Amino acid sequence: MNNINICFTCDNTYSQYAGVTIASILKNAAADDNLSFYIISYDISEDNKNKILNLKNIKNCNITFITPAADLFCEFEGIKTIDYLPLVSFFRLKLSSLLPNIDKVIYLDPDIIVNFSLAGLFNIDIDNYYCGGVLDINHKKLGKQINLKTENSYINSGMLLINLKKWRDENAEKQFNECAKHYIKEIAFGDQDLINMCFDGKILILDYKWNMQVVNLCCRSEFTDKFNIIHYTGSSKPWKFGSYVPLKKYYFEALKLTGWKFPNKRQRMLSEICGILLYLKQYPFFIFSPNFIKALFTK
Repeated sequence: MNNINICFTCDNTYSQYAGVTIASILKNAAADDNLSFYIISYDISEDNKNKILNLKNIKNCNITFITPAADLFCEFEGIKTIDYLPLVSFFRLKLSSLLPNIDKVIYLDPDIIVNFSLAGLFNIDIDNYYCGGVLDINHKKLGKQINLKTENSYINSGMLLINLKKWRDENAEKQFNECAKHYIKEIAFGDQDLINMCFDGKILILDYKWNMQVVNLCCRSEFTDKFNIIHYTGSSKPWKFGSYVPLKKYYFEALKLTGWKFPNKRQRMLSEICGILLYLKQYPFFIFSPNFIKALFTK
């Protein structure tokens, strides 16, 4: 039996997308995966909670909703982050308190699709690390911006394998608070910068297959067909009309398994056409991109 803990932080709007992620996990889980989901949010509606709970019909699992104290994250309100990320993105910095009885958890952003059992990820040994993560698609640039001492170590925080016991033992939450106060002007990517700054040199770098970050045809981490986790990074999400991101078919395959509205064939076709036109307008010379050419020659 593989006991696997998985955590999401989201608001009501993103609860649907967290539900789609959960559906993909359940669909692709191994028979002996015993999955426990923890969803941390202020405002998920009863309707969306029920739709998430109904996902147990795909595969039996445990689902727990956690409501944090309203003032728990006030120290992070002035920190700069990406425009489309709400304050709930900082919830992961308090996971050692919010999940007091759990020593290890997989954290996932709700713009992710899982295509394989998470047992292989959860069972990775991180006893000597604060967490495990995958290098961000722009890790060299972002690591320099916050002056990381460890070269090629800046990870994307959308998927984290977290050693909550170590976080508690070494008071990681206090480290986050102090770092936020001292480096508030240097921080550009919110909680992601804080995690990389505080845990510099103490993060286990994992294989790209556990967080393949997809932005567009010219920008994809490790051009490979070995992706256990697809992460739709950037502002162009697969659920947005007129968006164009590779591999978005996997999102709609998982959406079909949920109780949320599924766009009809005509709507999907119009979205694809608009997406292609908008993409060509933004990247008219994309076929000359080195990354695109690299992708063509990768199986």
